[in-house]
Amino acid sequence: MPATLATGGRVLTPASRDATALAWEEGQVVWAGSDAPGPALFPDAHHLDLAGDWVAPPFVECVVGGVDTDTTIDAATAAASGILLTGLAAAHGPDAVADRAREGERVVLEPGTEPTRLAGELTRLADELGRPAVARCTPILIGAAEISDDDLAALSAVGTVLLLRPLVDDLTGLDLVRIAASGVALAASVRAGSEVRPWDALRALTRVPGGRGLSPRAAFTATTRGARRAAGARDGLSGTLAPGAPASFARWQTGDLAVVAADDAVQRWSTDPRSGVPPMPDLTGPDPVLRALVVDGEPAGRAE
Repeated sequence: MPATLATGGRVLTPASRDATALAWEEGQVVWAGSDAPGPALFPDAHHLDLAGDWVAPPFVECVVGGVDTDTTIDAATAAASGILLTGLAAAHGPDAVADRAREGERVVLEPGTEPTRLAGELTRLADELGRPAVARCTPILIGAAEISDDDLAALSAVGTVLLLRPLVDDLTGLDLVRIAASGVALAASVRAGSEVRPWDALRALTRVPGGRGLSPRAAFTATTRGARRAAGARDGLSGTLAPGAPASFARWQTGDLAVVAADDAVQRWSTDPRSGVPPMPDLTGPDPVLRALVVDGEPAGRAE
C-alpha cells in the first residue's frame, strides 16, 4: 500500500518542534516535518488534510484491570477518548520479587508496597544478578508514596518505573519534580474506576500543590511513552511519533497551543516559540475534541 501523507496540522514529534505534516506506511511513521517538502518526498501517497488539528501519540492506559480494582475498561470507550489499552502483568507482593527477577519475569508490585523495602530488595538482587538483569524486568512501583533520595537513587539504578494514578491517589505532598529529576521513570494512569479522563489526569499531574507538579509536556509523556514502557515496551520509540515508531496517534481539535515555563517557581502559559519546548493544548481551557484515533496506521475510532 502507498504511504499516507497528512499535512496542515500541528504534530508532536521529536523529529521537529514545528512539524505540521506526518507520513506513515505499513503501520510505521516514516517521516515528520513541514508541509512543503512532503509531496515531493511522497509523490504517490494518499493525502490527508489535518485542518489545523493537533496530532500526538495516543494516551495509554496500562491499569486495565486486576490492579487494586474490580472494574474493567471497555476498549470502545477508551478509543473514543483517544486511549489505547495495554495491560500490565499481574501485580504481586514484595515477597515474589526475588523469584521473578531470577526467572526474568516482569516485576509489578501491588499498590501499597513500601518503597524502602523494594529499593533494598532490588539493590540486593542487582548485586546478585547484575543491574542489567534486574532492569530487564522493568520493576513497576504503583501508587503515590513519599520516597527518600537514597531510595530514589536505588530504584533509578535498576530502571524502576513509578506508575502514578492521579485520578485515584492523593498526590498532595508528592514532589514529582524531585522524582523525575532522580532518574526514576514516570508513568501515569488516566482512569478513575471504569471512567477514563485523560485530560483531567494531566491536570492532576501538573497541579500538585507547592509547585511540585510536572510540566504539561512531562505529564503527557508519562501518560503516553511512560505508560507504554510500564506495559513492557522497550524499543525506545513506542509512545512517540518519531520515524520508525508505530503509526499510532490521536488527532485532536483544539485551540491555540501553549508552552509552560517556570518563572520564580510559578508556572505560566506562553506561546513564545523561542522556548524550544513543544507546545501543548492549554490545560486551563476545555478538553480538546478527539477527531480520530489511528493504531498502527489504521483507523481505530473517532468521536465526531
